[in-house]
Parts: sequence; C-alpha cells; structure tokens
Amino acid sequence: MKIVVVLAVVCAALASPVDYYTTADDNLDMNAVINDSGKLKAMTDCFLDRGSCDDVAMSYKKIVPDSMKDSCSRCNDAQKHLANVYLTGLLEKVPDDHEKFKNKFDPDGKYLSKFMDAIKGH
Repeated sequence: MKIVVVLAVVCAALASPVDYYTTADDNLDMNAVINDSGKLKAMTDCFLDRGSCDDVAMSYKKIVPDSMKDSCSRCNDAQKHLANVYLTGLLEKVPDDHEKFKNKFDPDGKYLSKFMDAIKGH
C-alpha cells in the first residue's frame, strides 16, 4: 500500500506543469539587438546596473539570477533562444561586457557552463 501512495505522489509531481518565467516580450528580435550597438549597450547596461532599464530588459534582468542557478529550467523555448542569442552575441561583440555579466551573475563560476548547455541550440 505504501508503494502505491509513493508512486502516486511521484507521478503527480512529474505530471505537474512547469511554472515558466513571465517576461515582457518573448518575441523580441534579439538578433536585431545584438546587431545594433546602441540597443546592445542599453540592454547590457541595464543588466550590469550601469544604466536604466526599459520594461523588456528589466523583465529579463529579474529572472537572470534564478535562471542561471537552475539552468533555465523554468525558461520557455523563446526565453532560451533569447538568452542564447544574447550571451553568444555579447561574447562575440563585447567580450569585456560578457566577462562582467559572468562576474556579476556567476562570480564563483558554478552556473554559467550548465546554463549555456541548457540553452544551446535554441
């Protein structure tokens, strides 16, 4: 009988829907942001507390710490895509800011590698 109860609890836990992050615009054209130095700077300045944040950038900034720690497990596919394009683009275009981003959100180097693996290909 105990096994039936345990199995029922495990099945219920596995069947519960993921509580995805809520963000302002999951249809954001991140390639356009990456390819526009002004937009890239504005978003990065928001993330790094060097400038003001618009609603969209702020909505992502709020979820970065948790999503880094949990390897984006609560990110939907669109959010994973945006994170992948942003971080790979930032590394390519402004490596110093990529390093600052990494130091701010993963100072001990525990999370970024797993995070990048989780969003790769999106």
